[in-house]
Amino acid sequence: MGETEYLFVYGTLLSEYGDNDSHQWVRKYAEFLGKATIEGKMYMVDYYPGIIPCSKGERFCVKGELYKLHEPEQLFSLLDRYEEYNPMDPAHSEYVRKKVNAVLKNDGKTYEAWVYYFNQSVEDLEFMPKGDFLNEYHK
Repeated sequence: MGETEYLFVYGTLLSEYGDNDSHQWVRKYAEFLGKATIEGKMYMVDYYPGIIPCSKGERFCVKGELYKLHEPEQLFSLLDRYEEYNPMDPAHSEYVRKKVNAVLKNDGKTYEAWVYYFNQSVEDLEFMPKGDFLNEYHK
């Protein structure tokens, strides 16, 4: 990973969610750039959300934060476990890590960023049309 890497977060990794080990990892290995959005559909999985890509013709937005990564390998080795993503067995992972276009709110620029997509059925999950975990879940 020679080029600059970015990470988009939208759920329990949001800086305003609280303070736990995962937030300390993000603070240690990444720099907060600001609020951002991506295209996607958000669902409540449990006490945490999951997102999936939009289907063709759909236009839903997920609100989150964008980070510039200083040490991507170290951060992903921790976050992949946190998100239950096994790069060697993505089919059986709860989440998969993929690249997506994220638009940074403060400058309107688009960044190619990593995101964790939910990798299970959303059929019985509550859809969150605003794509805003903190404001939709913590009403």
